[in-house]
Amino acid sequence: MTVADEVKRRYGEYIKLQVLDEQYLSRDRERKILGEGVTRFEIPLEDARSILMSVASESDIVFEKDVDKLVKEIMQVFAANSGNIGPNEFAHGIAIYRQLSSGHVSELDAKRRLKQMVIENDWKPGRSYLNLPIGTRKWFKEIA
Repeated sequence: MTVADEVKRRYGEYIKLQVLDEQYLSRDRERKILGEGVTRFEIPLEDARSILMSVASESDIVFEKDVDKLVKEIMQVFAANSGNIGPNEFAHGIAIYRQLSSGHVSELDAKRRLKQMVIENDWKPGRSYLNLPIGTRKWFKEIA
């Protein structure tokens, strides 16, 4: 085993230790682990990323960025016809987000992330017609 192979093996073990008992890896934790690979283990970024992906695959770890991407694609389907995301679709998006993140993201945090996603993609919040002749977007505005 070459020195480089030994360093990569130790970095892989370091990753396993860092993600022990985790199923969800946030962007910040991913960045920190990759940063350790580059600075402490002196591994090129692409190699560090490859080792992280390999360990994550073995350990069934879900990345926050992957959850965001999947939820965005689902929300695009919801918004496809009218460009609106109604309260029901929004609630489904929250449930999907929480399920994909294995419950590591709170309902409030999922709401905030989805609201930001709606805003960034220029989707319009749909109106809620709870026994009112005129719909309102209050449900969307109330999300912090």
